Amino acid sequence: MPNAAVELRDVCKSFAKDRHQELLVVDHVNLEIQEGEFFSLLGPSGCGKTTSLRMMAGFEHPSSGEIYIHGEPMGDRPPFHRPVNTVFQNYALFPHLTVSQNVAFGLEMENLPKAEIQQRVAEVLEQVQLEGLAKRYPKQMSGGQQQRVALARALVKQPAVLLFDEPLGALDLKLRKEMQLELKRMQQRLGLTFIYVTHDQEEALTMSDRIAVMSKGQVLQVGTPMEIYEEPVNRFVADFIGETNFLTGRVVSQQGGSVVVLIDEEVPITVDCRQEMPIGKIVTLVVRPEKAEIWSSNHPPQSTIPGVVEEVVYIGTDTRYLVRLTPQSIVSVRRQNLHRRDLTLHHLGEKVQVLINSDSICILEDDRAAQDNYSRRIAEMAVS
Repeated sequence: MPNAAVELRDVCKSFAKDRHQELLVVDHVNLEIQEGEFFSLLGPSGCGKTTSLRMMAGFEHPSSGEIYIHGEPMGDRPPFHRPVNTVFQNYALFPHLTVSQNVAFGLEMENLPKAEIQQRVAEVLEQVQLEGLAKRYPKQMSGGQQQRVALARALVKQPAVLLFDEPLGALDLKLRKEMQLELKRMQQRLGLTFIYVTHDQEEALTMSDRIAVMSKGQVLQVGTPMEIYEEPVNRFVADFIGETNFLTGRVVSQQGGSVVVLIDEEVPITVDCRQEMPIGKIVTLVVRPEKAEIWSSNHPPQSTIPGVVEEVVYIGTDTRYLVRLTPQSIVSVRRQNLHRRDLTLHHLGEKVQVLINSDSICILEDDRAAQDNYSRRIAEMAVS
């Protein structure tokens, strides 16, 4: 694509496991990352996201496939000949050099004129709001300030693409959240392409224009944060991004734009669905806890599901209820604490009603493990 900053075309990467076997860590990955985009590679440890980033940087080379930056194939081109720069989690700052000396180091290695180096260092320190700290040493700075020095050192080389390998992982929670927003603002101000590796789902959702969710070396889904969260393509994505309820059942009817799914052969749930669903097909419903509602049995709205409260957890902004719908199925429901009366609204053992709006449910058709487990459960129930 003409606007692609970085492309991975059928990229694979294997490492020798022993003399006779290789371990495939990146498995036929295809990605197109657009110019000026904040793009995140998200997944658990060992999923191949860092290896993918290292191949973009030139620290590793694909076993097969090709990586293109601004339309040019990178081949075996070394890192210092690529229009990219990398910010690492440990920052890799030189402790014996001042902030300005750390930032200038790469330019000095290129033997640029001293006046140009000073000008570019001053400009980039102003961009990251560190102009008053140029003479300090890393040990005299906070974790957030050190992170900005590492960013300035990458920016001063004027790369077309900036790569980030979990750069906020060493920071405490409050500072990490502050730096997430600061990095996003900086990326928007600079207009550069940021490619960001993280295992933190909330971090990816907060910062990214688009996200690639990876597992076992493969890209499972690419989309905006909203698409990834609201419309996961499979169980792994739905389970990895945020908290999720999974309810497995059988399609019993379809009319117009909705289907009815019978959960555990007991509870009918109506789901918005435009595609054809064969009667009898076993599917998994994805329901986010904040999209379900809990009501008193005395004043329920229409189309609710009866259940019993089995757990109540106060989380500050909201309260999480675990409600048993059937002997086999429990749902988590999160109710926002808008008023003080909400804090103790429902109790353990209380009979309640759960409302799940039909347009808030996502259907997974190919959840094989859940389908097999459901069929086995229903067969055991029939025997008993």
